[in-house]
Amino acid sequence: MASRKLKYIAALCITFICINSASAQADVNAGEELFKANCTSCHAIDKKVIGPKLEGVTKKYTEEWLIKWIKNNEALRKSGDAQANAIYNEYNGAAMNLFANFSDDDVKNILAYIVAYVPPAPKEVAGGQPEQGFYSSYNFYLLFVLAIILAIVFAILLRIFAELKKLNKQKEAELAGITFEEATQNWWNRNKHKFIIVNPTISVLAYGTGFLALVFMPWFFWFGVNKVGVQQGYQPTQPINYSHALHAGELEIDCKYCHSTVEISKSASIPSLNTCMNCHKGVQLTDKYNGEISPEIKKIYAALDYDPTRDPGKEYGPNRKAIKWVRIHNLPDHAYFNHSQHVKVAGLQCQECHGPIQDMEVVEQYSSLQMGWCIDCHRTKGIDVENNNYYEKLHASVKSKMHGADSANVHNEYFKDGKLVITPSMNGGIECAKCHY
Repeated sequence: MASRKLKYIAALCITFICINSASAQADVNAGEELFKANCTSCHAIDKKVIGPKLEGVTKKYTEEWLIKWIKNNEALRKSGDAQANAIYNEYNGAAMNLFANFSDDDVKNILAYIVAYVPPAPKEVAGGQPEQGFYSSYNFYLLFVLAIILAIVFAILLRIFAELKKLNKQKEAELAGITFEEATQNWWNRNKHKFIIVNPTISVLAYGTGFLALVFMPWFFWFGVNKVGVQQGYQPTQPINYSHALHAGELEIDCKYCHSTVEISKSASIPSLNTCMNCHKGVQLTDKYNGEISPEIKKIYAALDYDPTRDPGKEYGPNRKAIKWVRIHNLPDHAYFNHSQHVKVAGLQCQECHGPIQDMEVVEQYSSLQMGWCIDCHRTKGIDVENNNYYEKLHASVKSKMHGADSANVHNEYFKDGKLVITPSMNGGIECAKCHY
C-alpha cells in the first residue's frame, strides 16, 4: 500500500514539473516574440548596439525596477530614481521608447527570454570579389574570335612575305643576263606556278579572308557603331548591395535626398556615407539576421570605422576608407551633360533617362546614351515655355511669330494634333556646340 502511494506521489511530482517546464517554455517563446518585434532595433542580448547589451540585466537590476523602466522609463526618471537617471546620462540623453502597452507579464516574458538566450553559432559569409569589367561576356568572346582571325591573317602575310623574298632572290639571279623590261614582262609567267601549284593553301586563305571581310564588313560597321563604347544593360555588382527597389521603391525615398546636387550641379553626385548613416545609425536590421547587424550595413560601418559598441561620442575611429563604387553611366569625355539643366530647368524625372530605377534591385544602364538617342529626345520632347522663365525669350519669339504675317506656316511648325509643342531642337538643342564645345 505504501509503495503504491509513493508511486502516485512521484507521478504527481513529474506531472507538476512537466507542466511548469512547459509553462516556462511558453514564457520564453512569448518573450522572444515580443523582444524581436519591439527591442532589436536598439538592443542585442550579447553585445552593445545603440543601447546597452542586455546579458545579465536581471542580475544587475531587480525585476520590479525593470518592469517600471521598460514600461515607462520617463516616469521613473522624473521620480528621481538614481539608476534610471544614470543610464539616461550615460547615453547623452537618448531616451528609450516607452512601452506602456506592455503588461507586467509581457515584461517578465521578455526577461525570461533574455535569461534563456543562447547565442547562435557564427555563420561564415561567402566572400569573393564580383567580376568587374567594361565588356560583357558576349563582347569578350567576340574579341577573342577577332584576335584569332587577325593572328591567321598575320601568319598568312608572313608566309607571303617569305615567298616574295625568295622569289626576289631568284629573279635577281635570272636578271643577270636579261634586261629589266624583259624580266618584268616574264616574271608572272615564270613564278605563278609557285602561288597556284606550290602554295595553294596561301591562295585559298588569302582569297577566303578577303571574301569573309567583304561579307562581314557591314556587320563590323554595325557593331562598331552600336556596341563599342555602348554600355546599355551594363549591370555591375557594387561593393555594397544597395537596393533601389527597397529605398526608392518600397520606402519611397526621394532620389534627391541621396543625390543631393542633381538640381544645382552638372553631376548628380555619389551619396556620402554620412547620408547613409542618417538612417543606418539606428536601422540595423538585426531582427532579420538573428540579432546580428545586416552584412551590408556592416560594410558601411567598416568604411567609416564606426563601432556602435564603443563609448558614446567615440563610435567613429580614425581608420576610414572610401567605398569604391563602380560607375555605370559614363559618357565620353567630349560630350557635355548637365543634370541641373535637365532636372531643374526642364523638369525631367530620373526615370526619363534611367528607366524604372525604383524597381531595380541592382542598377543597370537602362538607355543607350548614344548621341542619336539624345537627339531624338531633343526633337520630340516638348518643353513648357509658358510656365518656365528660363524659356521666356523663346516663348515671346514664338508668340510674336504666331501673330505675324506668316502665322499660318508658324502654326503648322509649332502645333501638332492641335497642341502647341515646342521642343529643345527648336531652341538650338541639336546644335553641335551645345554638347561638344
